[in-house]
Amino acid sequence: MPAKFTILLVEDDIAIVDLIQRVAKTHFPEANFIPITTFEEAVIYLYNVEGFGPKLALLDINLAGYKSGLDFLNLMREHPLGKLVPVVVLSASNSKKDIKVAYDSGASSFVNKPFTLNDWRSFLTMLRFYWFETVKLPQTWFEKVSDKMA
Repeated sequence: MPAKFTILLVEDDIAIVDLIQRVAKTHFPEANFIPITTFEEAVIYLYNVEGFGPKLALLDINLAGYKSGLDFLNLMREHPLGKLVPVVVLSASNSKKDIKVAYDSGASSFVNKPFTLNDWRSFLTMLRFYWFETVKLPQTWFEKVSDKMA
């Protein structure tokens, strides 16, 4: 069995979450996705994860609710270990403002969401090649942060 590469997937569209997980079975089998659909769930995860944390985060900037993915990105960058996790912003937006704000907030990269099934296959293949096979990432051992809620 391939080594697991934990990816925090913050995406409010369940169809996209399902698609990513299905395509990853063949195009990024090492990936273990932790799907989270809201800002609040993401905060709870970040402050309660114990043990080895995610090696990568995929983050939608337009989450349903009153807080955005960028709000969560800012919170991650303030977290002592969350700041070590590379964040790939996945967005349908082509707005120069959104791109700039994402990088200003600490995004590692900004990617337009793939559209077709083949686009998702290519995306996950490239994601695997770059983040799993090429880049050297630190091991991050998380400990629960008591009573921290945003």
